[in-house]
Amino acid sequence: MKALSINSKIMLVQLLMALLGALALAVAGYFILYTSLTASAKRQMRYVAVSQADFVRHNWDMLLSEIRELGHSEAVTTYTSSFWEGALTEYLKDISSQDFSVVAYLDQSGLEKVKVVNGRKSTHLMELGSSAIFKRARQHPNVIQFEIVTENTAGVELPPPYIEYIYYGDRFGRFTGAVMALSPIDRLSPTMANFHFEETGYLTLMTTDGRVLITPDKGQAMRRVNLGKIIGTSGLCLGGVRIKRAPLLGQDVMNALIYLPEMGVFLDVALPMDRFMLVPRRLIIVYLAIILLTMALCLLVSYKLARGITRPILELAAAANKLAQGDWAQEIRPRKDDETGVLAQAFLVMKGRLHDMIRSRDLEITARRQSEERYRTLFETAPDAISVLDDQGVIVDVNPAALRLYGLGRWEMVGKRTTDFIHPENLEVCQLNFERLKGAAVINVEEEIIIYYGPEREERPVWRKAKSLVDDKGLFRGVLAYDRDLRERREANRLREELDRIARHDLKAPLNGIVNIPYLIRKQNNLSAEQLRWLQMIEDSGYKMLELINNSLEIYRMEEGRYNFQPVRVDCVAILRKIGLDLLDQLQSRRVELRLLVNNHPCRKDERFIISGDELLTYSMLANLIKNALEASPVGQAIEVAMRKAENGRLEIIIHNDGAVPEELRASFFDKYVTWGKRGGSGLGTYSARLMAVTQRGDITMRSSAAQGTFVIIGFGGSAPAD
Repeated sequence: MKALSINSKIMLVQLLMALLGALALAVAGYFILYTSLTASAKRQMRYVAVSQADFVRHNWDMLLSEIRELGHSEAVTTYTSSFWEGALTEYLKDISSQDFSVVAYLDQSGLEKVKVVNGRKSTHLMELGSSAIFKRARQHPNVIQFEIVTENTAGVELPPPYIEYIYYGDRFGRFTGAVMALSPIDRLSPTMANFHFEETGYLTLMTTDGRVLITPDKGQAMRRVNLGKIIGTSGLCLGGVRIKRAPLLGQDVMNALIYLPEMGVFLDVALPMDRFMLVPRRLIIVYLAIILLTMALCLLVSYKLARGITRPILELAAAANKLAQGDWAQEIRPRKDDETGVLAQAFLVMKGRLHDMIRSRDLEITARRQSEERYRTLFETAPDAISVLDDQGVIVDVNPAALRLYGLGRWEMVGKRTTDFIHPENLEVCQLNFERLKGAAVINVEEEIIIYYGPEREERPVWRKAKSLVDDKGLFRGVLAYDRDLRERREANRLREELDRIARHDLKAPLNGIVNIPYLIRKQNNLSAEQLRWLQMIEDSGYKMLELINNSLEIYRMEEGRYNFQPVRVDCVAILRKIGLDLLDQLQSRRVELRLLVNNHPCRKDERFIISGDELLTYSMLANLIKNALEASPVGQAIEVAMRKAENGRLEIIIHNDGAVPEELRASFFDKYVTWGKRGGSGLGTYSARLMAVTQRGDITMRSSAAQGTFVIIGFGGSAPAD
């Protein structure tokens, strides 16, 4: 079975909630309405029951009046005074035939003198003198006593109950006797027996112990007795009203039970529910119809609301599925300003950010792949031997140059420790440097070691440079080792020294003639002024050539660290003025002014700026830098050379021109053989200047921009020696 979609689930939940809400409303409304209508019906039923009780009391009073008239009749009083039995008998017969079943006269001892049954004289029907009612009459003379009498004969239908009356009194202070009458209740008052009313309603009169006195159907008397006992013992409050299913009537009825203390009986009033609930039931039907209509409207509104809520969600779900398939052309426009609109707006923001993240990730993966490819290319084609070690010093990868340097195959090196290929004399130093790299004490180390070459383990010197490898979290992961064969380097250095020595010797020998011959020719004194000028130019060129050769020798010594530096007091102002004279022709041809500043003011004629250095090195360094500034400066602009003492006490010379160094050359400005924009440039000017500054225990830096031009800052660390 296919699972429900999120839309179906939401709609189902909302419909169920609406249905439950409407049902709860219907049940609550029905309960309130039914309770209210039932309470109203009970109030009406109580009113009817009280009215019927008043009717019964009225008939009872009429019955007592008849007995009282009998006791005070002239015949009775005459007989009790003269004992005229014949006249009394005739009178009692007449009364008995009209109203009473039994009429009797008893003397003061309880002896029956006269008793008439249904108009006939009898002395054997019942023993009235020994009854409880006679005893009460003797105790309370001149008071009418009554007692409800019923006869129960097995197998015989219950006869109608009787009321027994007795009047016992005295006259003129003499004890006379008592008159007793026994009459069925339904005969004493025909209106009282007519308890059947309104076709289906009944009145039942019963004693406190549940004996039925009057019921509309004598054939149902025994069942009404049982019903009366149930009512009498059910805890129903006197005057209370309750609803029950009456077996006698066969329908829902309302019962009201009212106690009549003057008679000592209960009055049970039974009326059908339809008497009170016919109109309310119609109201309930109308109410239920309204509830059903309300439920239908709730379902319809819930469906509309569910559709309005779930449609944007479905659109977002469809767009999300297409985004998952790589379709980024999905556009979800918020239709409303409610929660769904906010959700759609958040979806758009999420889509944009996700797109940027994925694009950035793809670019990063592509860049990483390209970087790895470049790294692999460089790794494989590098002329130096490269070995990759893990954090335990085990070789995990080597390039072809390393295989050639060690004379082994890849399988012979990968997986083994790098110390397996190092001479024992170098193991301690190598292990110490590895621990320093591992502990992040240093990042790079360089060392000269002896390795073993080939299976024969031939010893060869190499220069090793090792660099630590760390991950993105800064954790140590291994070492990248570069090895270079020192045999070729040493041989190259030896050849270089030999070539430099031969070149200098071979160049200096011809220069001796070039420098000395102009002096000999000038002594002849037979040259014109023009010829003397040419001869001077030849001599100056020879000396410059000799100076370059000597400088190259000094540069070589400085590179090797063998230059003998003896610091003296050097006046930079004098050197700069001499450089200005040497470059005067070039300055004038480019209309460039050389300005000298000392401590931020123009240099005076007699002012000096003394440093501790080498005069020849200082001249060569400043001449190279000013010549470069002249060549880079725009035509007609000035070159400023500022000499000052910095706040930290260091002496500085700052050379500034308005030209800018190309951005791609700024990082390598002081490297060897780096030049730009000059025809025939050697690329040694700035390199030698930096070398000379470092040799004099100073440093040199450069900063350049198109807006501010180029600044070359030379710092001298030592103070000038005393005179």
